[in-house]
Amino acid sequence: MEFILILLLIALVIWGFSTSLVWGVGLLIAVSLYYYFKRYTTFCMMMGMRKYGQGDINGSFRWFERGEKKGYNIRQKITYAYYLMREGRVKRSEAMLDSVLAFKIDKPELKYYAKTNHAILLLKTGRAQEALEELNEIFPYYKNSNIYGSLGYLHILCSDMETAEKFNLEAYDYNREDAVILDNLVQLYTKMNQPEKAYVYAEKLMALKPGFIEAYYDAAIVEKALGKYDDAKGHLEHALTIRSSFISAVTHEDVQKLLNELEG
Repeated sequence: MEFILILLLIALVIWGFSTSLVWGVGLLIAVSLYYYFKRYTTFCMMMGMRKYGQGDINGSFRWFERGEKKGYNIRQKITYAYYLMREGRVKRSEAMLDSVLAFKIDKPELKYYAKTNHAILLLKTGRAQEALEELNEIFPYYKNSNIYGSLGYLHILCSDMETAEKFNLEAYDYNREDAVILDNLVQLYTKMNQPEKAYVYAEKLMALKPGFIEAYYDAAIVEKALGKYDDAKGHLEHALTIRSSFISAVTHEDVQKLLNELEG
């Protein structure tokens, strides 16, 4: 549909120039302004995410803020709130998510997307039980790997171990290749003092080469418990190369402390 619209607009501009220079220039300006206001925020969001992925945090937020001034749509607001949260700008993030959730959202998936991010914010600001309740509320209507991962982690924090195990095994049946789901099982069986079971999932997790710091730290804890010290050191050293954020459950200090214990 978008491609057809572009072709029609190009054809309109060509027709304008074939009619007269004034018509052509006028239509070209009109089409350019249309795409500027319609697509500029999308371009800003894309550039912000790209810069963030490259590690240029200041550069990424310059782009995010340019788009915000022009007016983000609902999905873009939720995404921007997520990146604000990653950098610990929780007041602005929560205010943005609250503003989205304060109004009726016609598309249920956008409402659930906003609530999922809001639950993560609740968790990271010391309101784990509220986060669990919020995700439990939407879980019957909105199931994907991300919500299974978030809920699985919250069950480990807030629920009894039987409930946490049952849910995380259900998550594993849903998606056996999701790194967060696997990491949850590593943490679960570590907490249950079953390192052999935890190691089964740690091996699967490491095979995926995940990009978040917790995975390598949690795997190293299991490896240490089983006497696999060289593997643990290697994973901890790799963890130190991964950038952590406000929403990370593990810091570089945590990693270095465990590494020092292994080397001591």
